[in-house]
Amino acid sequence: MISVYNLNEPCILRKGEEFTQLPPCCQPSAPGKITGRSCAYFGARWMLAPLKDAIHLVHGPIGCAYYGSMVRANAYQMFSTALEEKDIIFGGERRLTAALAEARAIMPQAKYILTYITCSTALIGDDVDSICKKMEEKLDCPVITVNCPGFKGESEAAGHRIAYECLLNKLIGQRERQAGPYDINIIGQYNVTETRLVSSLLSKMGLNVHCVFTGEASYERIVTAHCVKLNLLICQNTGRFFAEAMQKKYGVPYLKVSFFGLSESIDSLRKIGRYFGLEKEAERVIDEEYEVIKPQLAQLLPRLKGKRAAIFLGAARVANLVKTFKDLGMEVLFTGSRFGDAANYKDAWRIVKPGSYIVDDPSDYDLEYLLYELAPDVFIGGIKEQFLSHKFGIGLCLPQTGAYVGFKGFSSFAQSVYAAVYAPVWQLARGEIT
Repeated sequence: MISVYNLNEPCILRKGEEFTQLPPCCQPSAPGKITGRSCAYFGARWMLAPLKDAIHLVHGPIGCAYYGSMVRANAYQMFSTALEEKDIIFGGERRLTAALAEARAIMPQAKYILTYITCSTALIGDDVDSICKKMEEKLDCPVITVNCPGFKGESEAAGHRIAYECLLNKLIGQRERQAGPYDINIIGQYNVTETRLVSSLLSKMGLNVHCVFTGEASYERIVTAHCVKLNLLICQNTGRFFAEAMQKKYGVPYLKVSFFGLSESIDSLRKIGRYFGLEKEAERVIDEEYEVIKPQLAQLLPRLKGKRAAIFLGAARVANLVKTFKDLGMEVLFTGSRFGDAANYKDAWRIVKPGSYIVDDPSDYDLEYLLYELAPDVFIGGIKEQFLSHKFGIGLCLPQTGAYVGFKGFSSFAQSVYAAVYAPVWQLARGEIT
Protein backbone atom coordinates (compact mmCIF):
# COMPACT_ATOMS: atom_id res chain seq x y z
CA MET A 1 0.00 0.00 0.00
CA ILE A 2 1.34 3.42 -0.92
CA SER A 3 1.73 6.06 1.73
CA VAL A 4 0.37 9.52 0.96
CA TYR A 5 2.30 11.11 3.81
CA ASN A 6 4.45 13.48 1.77
CA LEU A 7 2.23 13.76 -1.28
CA ASN A 8 -0.22 16.33 -2.55
CA GLU A 9 -3.05 14.46 -0.84
CA PRO A 10 -6.12 16.18 -2.36
CA CYS A 11 -5.03 15.29 -5.90
CA ILE A 12 -4.22 11.61 -5.29
CA LEU A 13 -7.14 9.39 -4.34
CA ARG A 14 -7.40 5.62 -4.12
CA LYS A 15 -10.56 3.79 -5.07
CA GLY A 16 -12.03 1.59 -2.40
CA GLU A 17 -10.29 3.11 0.62
CA GLU A 18 -11.31 6.01 2.83
CA PHE A 19 -11.74 8.34 -0.14
CA THR A 20 -15.34 8.60 -1.32
CA GLN A 21 -15.09 11.64 -3.60
CA LEU A 22 -13.22 12.41 -6.77
CA PRO A 23 -10.11 14.57 -6.81
CA PRO A 24 -10.75 18.32 -6.90
CA CYS A 25 -10.23 19.34 -10.51
CA CYS A 26 -10.22 22.35 -12.85
CA GLN A 27 -8.37 24.27 -10.14
CA PRO A 28 -5.69 26.90 -10.85
CA SER A 29 -2.19 25.80 -9.94
CA ALA A 30 -1.03 27.18 -6.62
CA PRO A 31 1.35 30.17 -6.93
CA GLY A 32 4.95 29.02 -6.68
CA LYS A 33 4.09 25.40 -7.46
CA ILE A 34 6.18 23.70 -10.13
CA THR A 35 3.59 22.26 -12.50
CA GLY A 36 3.73 20.50 -15.84
CA ARG A 37 0.66 22.34 -17.10
CA SER A 38 0.81 24.45 -20.23
CA CYS A 39 -0.90 27.81 -20.70
CA ALA A 40 -4.08 28.81 -22.52
CA TYR A 41 -2.05 30.03 -25.51
CA PHE A 42 -0.46 26.61 -25.99
CA GLY A 43 -3.87 24.99 -25.53
CA ALA A 44 -5.16 27.03 -28.46
CA ARG A 45 -2.09 26.09 -30.51
CA TRP A 46 -2.68 22.42 -29.64
CA MET A 47 -6.09 22.68 -31.25
CA LEU A 48 -5.40 24.95 -34.21
CA ALA A 49 -1.90 23.95 -35.33
CA PRO A 50 -3.10 21.29 -37.85
CA LEU A 51 -5.05 23.91 -39.85
CA LYS A 52 -2.59 24.09 -42.74
CA ASP A 53 -4.47 26.43 -45.06
CA ALA A 54 -4.31 29.21 -42.46
CA ILE A 55 -1.59 31.71 -41.59
CA HIS A 56 -0.70 31.41 -37.90
CA LEU A 57 0.67 34.68 -36.51
CA VAL A 58 1.63 35.15 -32.87
CA HIS A 59 1.43 38.70 -31.55
CA GLY A 60 4.00 38.72 -28.79
CA PRO A 61 7.67 38.02 -28.02
CA ILE A 62 9.46 35.55 -30.25
CA GLY A 63 9.64 33.03 -27.40
CA CYS A 64 5.88 32.52 -27.54
CA ALA A 65 6.04 31.67 -31.23
CA TYR A 66 8.93 29.29 -30.61
CA TYR A 67 7.00 27.60 -27.80
CA GLY A 68 3.92 27.15 -30.00
CA SER A 69 5.73 25.97 -33.12
CA MET A 70 6.13 22.36 -31.89
CA VAL A 71 2.84 20.56 -31.24
CA ARG A 72 2.51 16.79 -30.73
CA ALA A 73 6.17 16.40 -31.73
CA ASN A 74 5.47 18.06 -35.11
CA ALA A 75 6.93 21.40 -36.22
CA TYR A 76 4.55 23.91 -37.80
CA GLN A 77 5.22 27.10 -39.73
CA MET A 78 4.43 30.22 -37.72
CA PHE A 79 4.84 33.98 -38.00
CA SER A 80 5.49 36.35 -35.14
CA THR A 81 5.55 40.08 -34.46
CA ALA A 82 8.63 39.33 -32.28
CA LEU A 83 7.94 42.16 -29.86
CA GLU A 84 10.87 43.62 -27.95
CA GLU A 85 11.09 45.75 -24.83
CA LYS A 86 10.40 49.05 -26.60
CA ASP A 87 7.28 47.54 -28.22
CA ILE A 88 5.94 46.51 -24.84
CA ILE A 89 6.45 50.07 -23.61
CA PHE A 90 5.08 51.96 -26.62
CA GLY A 91 2.70 49.35 -28.05
CA GLY A 92 2.99 46.75 -30.79
CA GLU A 93 0.09 47.67 -33.09
CA ARG A 94 2.29 48.94 -35.93
CA ARG A 95 4.33 45.76 -35.85
CA LEU A 96 1.16 43.69 -35.96
CA THR A 97 -0.14 45.56 -39.01
CA ALA A 98 3.19 45.11 -40.81
CA ALA A 99 3.47 41.44 -39.82
CA LEU A 100 -0.02 40.62 -41.12
CA ALA A 101 0.76 42.20 -44.50
CA GLU A 102 4.15 40.46 -44.72
CA ALA A 103 2.75 37.05 -43.79
CA ARG A 104 0.01 37.40 -46.40
CA ALA A 105 2.60 38.28 -49.04
CA ILE A 106 4.63 35.18 -48.15
CA MET A 107 1.56 32.90 -48.15
CA PRO A 108 -0.91 34.34 -50.70
CA GLN A 109 -2.55 30.91 -51.04
CA ALA A 110 -3.73 30.92 -47.40
CA LYS A 111 -7.49 31.07 -46.90
CA TYR A 112 -7.51 32.94 -43.58
CA ILE A 113 -5.28 34.27 -40.80
CA LEU A 114 -5.30 33.32 -37.12
CA THR A 115 -3.78 36.01 -34.87
CA TYR A 116 -2.87 34.77 -31.39
CA ILE A 117 -2.90 37.24 -28.48
CA THR A 118 -0.27 36.41 -25.84
CA CYS A 119 0.21 37.54 -22.23
CA SER A 120 2.29 40.61 -23.01
CA THR A 121 0.01 42.00 -25.72
CA ALA A 122 -3.07 41.37 -23.60
CA LEU A 123 -1.53 43.24 -20.68
CA ILE A 124 -0.44 46.32 -22.66
CA GLY A 125 -3.85 46.54 -24.32
CA ASP A 126 -3.09 46.46 -28.04
CA ASP A 127 -6.40 46.74 -29.95
CA VAL A 128 -5.87 43.53 -31.89
CA ASP A 129 -9.53 43.11 -32.84
CA SER A 130 -9.65 46.51 -34.52
CA ILE A 131 -6.42 45.92 -36.44
CA CYS A 132 -7.58 42.49 -37.62
CA LYS A 133 -10.88 43.95 -38.81
CA LYS A 134 -9.12 46.66 -40.83
CA MET A 135 -6.60 44.23 -42.31
CA GLU A 136 -9.38 41.86 -43.31
CA GLU A 137 -10.54 44.29 -45.98
CA LYS A 138 -7.02 45.13 -47.12
CA LEU A 139 -5.84 41.51 -47.36
CA ASP A 140 -9.14 40.16 -48.72
CA CYS A 141 -9.34 37.20 -46.32
CA PRO A 142 -10.73 36.55 -42.82
CA VAL A 143 -8.34 37.73 -40.09
CA ILE A 144 -9.42 36.06 -36.86
CA THR A 145 -8.32 37.02 -33.36
CA VAL A 146 -7.54 34.12 -31.04
CA ASN A 147 -7.79 35.78 -27.62
CA CYS A 148 -5.66 33.28 -25.70
CA PRO A 149 -3.20 35.01 -23.34
CA GLY A 150 -1.47 32.40 -21.24
CA PHE A 151 -3.00 33.57 -17.96
CA LYS A 152 -6.56 33.10 -19.25
CA GLY A 153 -7.92 30.05 -17.44
CA GLU A 154 -6.40 27.50 -15.12
CA SER A 155 -4.54 25.47 -17.76
CA GLU A 156 -4.23 24.69 -21.48
CA ALA A 157 -7.82 23.38 -21.34
CA ALA A 158 -9.01 27.01 -21.41
CA GLY A 159 -7.17 27.45 -24.72
CA HIS A 160 -8.97 24.43 -26.19
CA ARG A 161 -12.32 26.10 -25.60
CA ILE A 162 -11.08 29.46 -26.93
CA ALA A 163 -9.96 27.76 -30.15
CA TYR A 164 -13.30 26.04 -30.64
CA GLU A 165 -15.14 29.30 -29.95
CA CYS A 166 -13.13 31.01 -32.70
CA LEU A 167 -14.09 28.34 -35.22
CA LEU A 168 -17.71 28.35 -34.13
CA ASN A 169 -18.20 32.12 -34.07
CA LYS A 170 -15.94 33.25 -36.94
CA LEU A 171 -15.97 30.46 -39.55
CA ILE A 172 -18.66 27.80 -39.21
CA GLY A 173 -21.92 28.73 -40.92
CA GLN A 174 -20.38 31.15 -43.42
CA ARG A 175 -21.54 29.04 -46.36
CA GLU A 176 -24.31 26.55 -47.07
CA ARG A 177 -24.25 23.15 -48.78
CA GLN A 178 -26.61 20.23 -49.30
CA ALA A 179 -25.86 17.59 -46.70
CA GLY A 180 -25.78 13.95 -47.81
CA PRO A 181 -27.66 11.30 -45.81
CA TYR A 182 -24.46 9.93 -44.27
CA ASP A 183 -22.39 13.12 -43.87
CA ILE A 184 -20.66 13.43 -40.50
CA ASN A 185 -18.04 15.50 -38.67
CA ILE A 186 -15.50 14.17 -36.21
CA ILE A 187 -14.82 16.36 -33.17
CA GLY A 188 -11.76 15.94 -30.99
CA GLN A 189 -9.37 14.10 -33.31
CA TYR A 190 -6.10 16.02 -33.73
CA ASN A 191 -3.54 13.48 -34.91
CA VAL A 192 -3.58 13.47 -38.72
CA THR A 193 -2.55 9.81 -39.08
CA GLU A 194 -5.17 8.69 -36.58
CA THR A 195 -7.72 10.85 -38.37
CA ARG A 196 -7.16 8.91 -41.57
CA LEU A 197 -7.47 5.55 -39.80
CA VAL A 198 -10.81 6.50 -38.27
CA SER A 199 -12.06 8.02 -41.54
CA SER A 200 -11.15 4.81 -43.37
CA LEU A 201 -13.19 2.70 -40.93
CA LEU A 202 -16.22 4.95 -41.27
CA SER A 203 -16.00 5.13 -45.06
CA LYS A 204 -16.08 1.32 -45.21
CA MET A 205 -19.47 1.54 -43.50
CA GLY A 206 -20.69 3.96 -46.16
CA LEU A 207 -20.29 7.18 -44.17
CA ASN A 208 -18.82 10.39 -45.57
CA VAL A 209 -16.48 12.25 -43.19
CA HIS A 210 -16.98 15.90 -44.07
CA CYS A 211 -14.71 17.66 -41.55
CA VAL A 212 -12.38 16.54 -38.74
CA PHE A 213 -11.76 19.03 -35.95
CA THR A 214 -8.96 19.63 -36.22
CA GLY A 215 -6.86 16.79 -37.66
CA GLU A 216 -8.05 17.43 -41.21
CA ALA A 217 -10.13 20.57 -41.50
CA SER A 218 -9.78 22.68 -44.63
CA TYR A 219 -11.31 26.15 -44.80
CA GLU A 220 -14.00 25.05 -47.27
CA ARG A 221 -15.06 22.21 -44.99
CA ILE A 222 -14.98 24.27 -41.79
CA VAL A 223 -17.33 26.96 -43.11
CA THR A 224 -19.89 24.30 -44.12
CA ALA A 225 -19.37 22.01 -41.12
CA HIS A 226 -22.87 22.75 -39.85
CA CYS A 227 -24.35 21.00 -42.92
CA VAL A 228 -24.04 17.39 -41.72
CA LYS A 229 -26.32 14.78 -40.19
CA LEU A 230 -24.23 13.90 -37.12
CA ASN A 231 -21.17 14.91 -35.11
CA LEU A 232 -19.00 12.18 -33.60
CA LEU A 233 -17.48 13.37 -30.33
CA ILE A 234 -14.17 11.62 -29.66
CA CYS A 235 -12.28 13.87 -27.23
CA GLN A 236 -14.97 14.61 -24.69
CA ASN A 237 -12.95 17.01 -22.58
CA THR A 238 -11.97 19.46 -25.32
CA GLY A 239 -14.84 18.83 -27.74
CA ARG A 240 -17.90 18.51 -25.52
CA PHE A 241 -18.59 22.25 -25.48
CA PHE A 242 -18.21 22.43 -29.26
CA ALA A 243 -20.54 19.49 -29.93
CA GLU A 244 -23.18 20.90 -27.59
CA ALA A 245 -22.89 24.35 -29.17
CA MET A 246 -23.28 22.88 -32.68
CA GLN A 247 -26.39 21.03 -31.54
CA LYS A 248 -27.91 24.14 -29.96
CA LYS A 249 -27.03 26.55 -32.78
CA TYR A 250 -27.49 24.37 -35.86
CA GLY A 251 -29.48 21.37 -34.63
CA VAL A 252 -26.70 18.87 -35.38
CA PRO A 253 -26.91 15.93 -32.92
CA TYR A 254 -23.82 14.19 -31.62
CA LEU A 255 -22.73 10.77 -30.40
CA LYS A 256 -19.96 10.12 -27.88
CA VAL A 257 -17.58 7.54 -29.33
CA SER A 258 -14.00 6.37 -28.95
CA PHE A 259 -11.73 4.42 -31.27
CA PHE A 260 -8.91 3.92 -28.78
CA GLY A 261 -8.89 0.24 -27.95
CA LEU A 262 -10.51 -2.86 -29.37
CA SER A 263 -13.72 -2.95 -27.34
CA GLU A 264 -14.21 0.81 -27.70
CA SER A 265 -13.81 0.64 -31.48
CA ILE A 266 -16.33 -2.21 -31.75
CA ASP A 267 -18.86 -0.49 -29.48
CA SER A 268 -18.51 2.80 -31.35
CA LEU A 269 -19.00 1.27 -34.79
CA ARG A 270 -22.11 -0.53 -33.57
CA LYS A 271 -23.47 2.65 -32.00
CA ILE A 272 -22.95 4.60 -35.23
CA GLY A 273 -24.43 1.73 -37.25
CA ARG A 274 -27.60 1.76 -35.13
CA TYR A 275 -27.96 5.53 -35.56
CA PHE A 276 -27.84 5.37 -39.36
CA GLY A 277 -29.50 1.97 -39.78
CA LEU A 278 -26.21 0.47 -41.00
CA GLU A 279 -25.95 -2.37 -38.48
CA LYS A 280 -25.00 -4.99 -41.09
CA GLU A 281 -22.31 -2.75 -42.57
CA ALA A 282 -20.89 -2.12 -39.10
CA GLU A 283 -20.68 -5.85 -38.29
CA ARG A 284 -19.04 -6.53 -41.64
CA VAL A 285 -16.34 -3.91 -40.99
CA ILE A 286 -15.77 -5.25 -37.46
CA ASP A 287 -15.32 -8.83 -38.69
CA GLU A 288 -13.01 -7.82 -41.54
CA GLU A 289 -10.80 -5.56 -39.43
CA TYR A 290 -10.52 -8.01 -36.54
CA GLU A 291 -9.49 -10.88 -38.78
CA VAL A 292 -6.53 -8.83 -40.01
CA ILE A 293 -5.08 -8.24 -36.52
CA LYS A 294 -6.13 -11.53 -34.92
CA PRO A 295 -2.87 -13.46 -35.63
CA GLN A 296 -0.69 -10.72 -34.20
CA LEU A 297 -2.82 -10.36 -31.07
CA ALA A 298 -2.58 -14.11 -30.51
CA GLN A 299 1.18 -13.68 -30.18
CA LEU A 300 1.22 -10.54 -28.04
CA LEU A 301 -1.69 -10.80 -25.60
CA PRO A 302 -0.53 -13.92 -23.70
CA ARG A 303 2.77 -12.20 -22.86
CA LEU A 304 1.09 -8.93 -21.84
CA LYS A 305 -1.54 -10.53 -19.63
CA GLY A 306 -1.08 -9.58 -15.98
CA LYS A 307 1.43 -6.80 -16.63
CA ARG A 308 0.85 -3.48 -14.89
CA ALA A 309 0.49 -0.02 -16.41
CA ALA A 310 0.28 3.61 -15.30
CA ILE A 311 -1.44 6.37 -17.31
CA PHE A 312 -0.87 10.11 -17.23
CA LEU A 313 -2.16 11.84 -20.36
CA GLY A 314 -4.72 14.24 -21.76
CA ALA A 315 -8.02 14.19 -19.93
CA ALA A 316 -9.96 12.40 -22.69
CA ARG A 317 -7.85 9.26 -22.30
CA VAL A 318 -7.93 9.02 -18.52
CA ALA A 319 -10.74 6.46 -18.81
CA ASN A 320 -10.38 5.28 -22.42
CA LEU A 321 -6.91 3.86 -21.86
CA VAL A 322 -8.10 1.90 -18.83
CA LYS A 323 -10.48 0.04 -21.14
CA THR A 324 -7.70 -0.43 -23.68
CA PHE A 325 -5.47 -2.07 -21.09
CA LYS A 326 -8.34 -4.34 -20.10
CA ASP A 327 -8.45 -5.43 -23.74
CA LEU A 328 -4.74 -6.25 -23.40
CA GLY A 329 -5.33 -8.17 -20.18
CA MET A 330 -3.27 -5.69 -18.16
CA GLU A 331 -3.88 -3.96 -14.82
CA VAL A 332 -3.90 -0.17 -14.41
CA LEU A 333 -2.24 1.05 -11.20
CA PHE A 334 -3.05 4.72 -11.60
CA THR A 335 -4.55 7.08 -14.17
CA GLY A 336 -4.71 10.86 -14.26
CA SER A 337 -4.25 14.11 -16.11
CA ARG A 338 -3.04 17.69 -15.74
CA PHE A 339 -6.43 19.20 -16.54
CA GLY A 340 -9.17 16.59 -16.29
CA ASP A 341 -12.69 17.53 -15.25
CA ALA A 342 -15.27 15.77 -13.09
CA ALA A 343 -16.78 13.87 -16.05
CA ASN A 344 -13.38 12.41 -16.98
CA TYR A 345 -12.66 11.24 -13.46
CA LYS A 346 -16.16 9.83 -12.95
CA ASP A 347 -15.68 7.67 -16.04
CA ALA A 348 -12.30 6.51 -14.78
CA TRP A 349 -13.64 5.88 -11.27
CA ARG A 350 -16.30 3.52 -12.62
CA ILE A 351 -13.78 1.51 -14.64
CA VAL A 352 -10.66 1.16 -12.49
CA LYS A 353 -10.35 -1.68 -10.01
CA PRO A 354 -10.41 -1.08 -6.24
CA GLY A 355 -6.93 -0.09 -5.13
CA SER A 356 -6.16 1.91 -8.28
CA TYR A 357 -5.30 5.59 -7.96
CA ILE A 358 -6.79 8.61 -9.74
CA VAL A 359 -4.62 11.73 -9.80
CA ASP A 360 -5.22 15.30 -10.96
CA ASP A 361 -2.44 17.82 -11.67
CA PRO A 362 0.21 16.16 -9.48
CA SER A 363 3.60 17.71 -8.96
CA ASP A 364 6.70 16.04 -10.40
CA TYR A 365 7.43 14.75 -6.92
CA ASP A 366 3.99 13.16 -6.69
CA LEU A 367 4.49 11.37 -10.02
CA GLU A 368 7.97 10.33 -9.03
CA TYR A 369 6.71 8.84 -5.79
CA LEU A 370 3.88 6.98 -7.51
CA LEU A 371 6.23 5.46 -10.09
CA TYR A 372 8.74 4.50 -7.42
CA GLU A 373 6.25 2.88 -5.05
CA LEU A 374 3.95 1.20 -7.58
CA ALA A 375 6.68 0.21 -10.10
CA PRO A 376 4.49 -0.33 -13.19
CA ASP A 377 5.81 -2.35 -16.11
CA VAL A 378 4.96 0.42 -18.59
CA PHE A 379 4.08 4.10 -18.33
CA ILE A 380 1.75 5.83 -20.81
CA GLY A 381 2.64 9.50 -20.62
CA GLY A 382 3.58 12.62 -22.49
CA ILE A 383 6.86 14.03 -23.65
CA LYS A 384 7.29 15.90 -20.38
CA GLU A 385 7.21 12.65 -18.40
CA GLN A 386 9.47 10.49 -20.57
CA PHE A 387 12.70 11.18 -18.71
CA LEU A 388 11.04 10.69 -15.33
CA SER A 389 9.83 7.30 -16.53
CA HIS A 390 13.24 6.31 -17.85
CA LYS A 391 14.85 7.42 -14.59
CA PHE A 392 13.04 4.57 -12.85
CA GLY A 393 13.75 2.02 -15.57
CA ILE A 394 10.17 1.99 -16.84
CA GLY A 395 9.41 1.81 -20.55
CA LEU A 396 7.33 4.68 -21.94
CA CYS A 397 4.70 4.85 -24.69
CA LEU A 398 3.78 8.19 -26.28
CA PRO A 399 0.26 7.83 -27.74
CA GLN A 400 0.31 11.31 -29.26
CA THR A 401 3.20 10.39 -31.56
CA GLY A 402 1.70 7.13 -32.82
CA ALA A 403 -1.43 5.99 -34.63
CA TYR A 404 -3.24 3.85 -32.08
CA VAL A 405 -6.92 4.15 -33.02
CA GLY A 406 -9.16 1.56 -34.58
CA PHE A 407 -8.26 -2.09 -35.08
CA LYS A 408 -4.90 -1.61 -36.76
CA GLY A 409 -4.11 1.08 -34.23
CA PHE A 410 -4.92 -1.29 -31.35
CA SER A 411 -2.53 -3.84 -32.82
CA SER A 412 0.16 -1.15 -33.13
CA PHE A 413 -0.46 -0.08 -29.53
CA ALA A 414 -0.10 -3.67 -28.33
CA GLN A 415 3.23 -3.85 -30.17
CA SER A 416 4.45 -0.60 -28.61
CA VAL A 417 3.44 -1.71 -25.11
CA TYR A 418 5.11 -5.08 -25.66
CA ALA A 419 8.32 -3.36 -26.81
CA ALA A 420 8.30 -1.07 -23.76
CA VAL A 421 7.70 -3.90 -21.30
CA TYR A 422 10.18 -6.37 -22.74
CA ALA A 423 12.96 -4.05 -23.93
CA PRO A 424 16.19 -5.57 -22.54
CA VAL A 425 17.38 -2.25 -21.12
CA TRP A 426 14.35 -1.97 -18.82
CA GLN A 427 14.50 -5.63 -17.87
CA LEU A 428 18.11 -5.05 -16.89
CA ALA A 429 17.17 -1.95 -14.88
CA ARG A 430 14.49 -3.93 -13.02
CA GLY A 431 16.89 -6.78 -12.29
CA GLU A 432 14.92 -9.29 -14.41
CA ILE A 433 18.01 -10.12 -16.46
CA THR A 434 21.71 -9.89 -15.63
